[in-house]
Amino acid sequence: MRVSIIMAALMSVAAAPVFASDCKVTKAHYEALASGMTYDQAVSVLGCEGEEMSNTDIGGIKTVMLMWTGNSMGGNMNAMFQDDKLVSKAQFGLK
Repeated sequence: MRVSIIMAALMSVAAAPVFASDCKVTKAHYEALASGMTYDQAVSVLGCEGEEMSNTDIGGIKTVMLMWTGNSMGGNMNAMFQDDKLVSKAQFGLK
C-alpha cells in the first residue's frame, strides 16, 4: 500500500505542467527584449510567463510589472508594460 501511494505521488509530479518557476531566463533572453514589444511577444522570447509584481490603472493607462527568475543564484529580471507595451526592463545577475 505504501509503495503504491509513493508511486502515485511520483506519477503526479511527472505529469505536472511546467510553471514559470521552472523557467530560468538568461542574459541573452533579457537582451532580446525590445521596447514596444507586447507581453505576448516577450513571453515568446523568454519561454514562460512572468510573475506579476504590481498592477495599476491610472488615468486609463494600465501598468504591469512582472518578474522572471534567472539562470543563476539570485539572478532575476523584471519588465514593465504600459498598455501592453514594454517600456522598461532591468536585470540582476543573469548569465
